[in-house]
Amino acid sequence: MLGFSTLAGGAFAALPFLLAGIADVAGGWLTDRLSATRGLRVGRCYLGSASFATCAALLVVTTLIDAPVAKAVLLAVALAAADFALGAAWAVPLDIAPDHAGVVTGWMNTLGNLGGLVGPLVVGFVVAEYQSWVIPFYLAAGIYAVGAVAWLAIDPNIPVENPGRRAFAPS
Repeated sequence: MLGFSTLAGGAFAALPFLLAGIADVAGGWLTDRLSATRGLRVGRCYLGSASFATCAALLVVTTLIDAPVAKAVLLAVALAAADFALGAAWAVPLDIAPDHAGVVTGWMNTLGNLGGLVGPLVVGFVVAEYQSWVIPFYLAAGIYAVGAVAWLAIDPNIPVENPGRRAFAPS
């Protein structure tokens, strides 16, 4: 669709995964560093919010430019921006519910997979109905923008109350 050769297409198809892998490690390091020096709210929530807001902005920018190479690179960087928040996303359950972090992360993963199931169906419907790839990019940008705001509603300094004994405590 963007007119790349097979080799260039393969390189651009690999770029998002390469950048996301680097962002995963760098984001994990930074969330720990910021949490230790600036506090959990900055290290977890502000980092997560900034990552998602950056992803949203880059998704919108990709719809405004015509250069195929720039589009491919910006999409890869957008994915990396979202993945930059993964370290914080997996650390927050440990911060707020250490006794139930497995349940919290399990729900997180389940709901994320449901989004992964529904997302391609929505994209397919929107592209077929409106003959436009721009709308799905705006939808995705909107979802990341809502996620950026949602990050600010989390306070990792306030643990979830444990109303009694541990659910899986040995008897």
